Amino acid sequence: MTETMIQVFVNPLAFLEIDSLQNQSVTTEHILKYLCTPGSSSDVPNLVQQYKKINIETPRLFAAPAEARLLDRLIWPLRHSKGNFMVGNFLGTISLCGMVSEMAAILAFDLNDARLNNAALDEKQQKALFGSTFENLGQKRRIEILKAYGMIDEPLKQAFDRIRTKRRRYLHLWSADHASMETDAIECFEAAVRIVVSVLGLSADNGKLILRSEVYGYLAKHNAGPEPVAT
Repeated sequence: MTETMIQVFVNPLAFLEIDSLQNQSVTTEHILKYLCTPGSSSDVPNLVQQYKKINIETPRLFAAPAEARLLDRLIWPLRHSKGNFMVGNFLGTISLCGMVSEMAAILAFDLNDARLNNAALDEKQQKALFGSTFENLGQKRRIEILKAYGMIDEPLKQAFDRIRTKRRRYLHLWSADHASMETDAIECFEAAVRIVVSVLGLSADNGKLILRSEVYGYLAKHNAGPEPVAT
């Protein structure tokens, strides 16, 4: 019988310092090394450099309403996607940006209050028109509907499509070449931030946070509306 020799990565999922040391012996450096993709540097200068690579999005998400669903579905996933990029987890960045873009599409549809014969589309009407509720549609179909209803413009549609196609390539196709994954992760992050800023209508005027009027209605519905200001 012919023996075959191959290289292997021993214990690829194990955090050896925790498994073999007392807890008090585990250092921050050990944790950073485990979080970083094997083969990439876990030293602070490299992490800072990685942050600078992805911290170039325009426009900026300079503020966000402190409402649980918005934070959990849009804001914190964007933050985690940035953190994933820092430690070399580019696939995690792309995946989370895909999740954010899907949540943002659903939110955009809800905020715009799509109507038929001057009445809001309920779930039954959505199923009749789209074949499913908007939330349960595939992302490609969601984007088409948002564009058809005039809820997003062409540049924003392109941002949605950019994330969708890149995410599909890496998360669904075994044959995908990963050589450009780092660049694609940056592009997905930039597109995801652009989408969230647009859907929220985020801007500033003389130091005041401006959001789309529909967002204030959403916040009021979820008991997170603006507090009255004394005049």
